[in-house]
Amino acid sequence: MNTEVIVEVFEGDVDIRGGTFKNDQGEQVEYETRKQPARLESNGYAYPFDVRLEKGRAPFPPGRYVMDCGAMLSVNKGAHAISKFPILRAVKPVAKA
Repeated sequence: MNTEVIVEVFEGDVDIRGGTFKNDQGEQVEYETRKQPARLESNGYAYPFDVRLEKGRAPFPPGRYVMDCGAMLSVNKGAHAISKFPILRAVKPVAKA
């Protein structure tokens, strides 16, 4: 069974939050998270979803996208990881008025 995961990105600003934390060496480290509001649809259900944006990544234009889960997966020597930054492929961009 191959189920598409659809992400609908809404119009809106990117939510940017930052701060500092102490790492394992006791050093203060600054961080910043960037999220864009969206909705995730799969198997007939819809859920609120935040699209995390990597540093320097422009926000996604409003529209519908397919999440490329295969491209987000990496396997190295039997260990696997899924990126926290979604890879989205445009399905239907929203036309600007």
